[in-house]
Amino acid sequence: MFANTAARLAQRIQPTAVNSARNMSVLSGPPQVRISFAEKVIHGIAITVGIMAVPAWVLLHIRSYRGLD
Repeated sequence: MFANTAARLAQRIQPTAVNSARNMSVLSGPPQVRISFAEKVIHGIAITVGIMAVPAWVLLHIRSYRGLD
């Protein structure tokens, strides 16, 4: 019963899905706003600290996780 309903629904949806237009464009070229090297370094450090914070916390508290404290 479910298969019949799904098949009928797919037949109704299929024509609209195939005929739908995609409005996409790709822009390539030099950046419109230049980001300074210092800003890139600061953001890189912030991302690195953000990624490494949880593993560092776990490593610093591994003894308490194991119940050795």
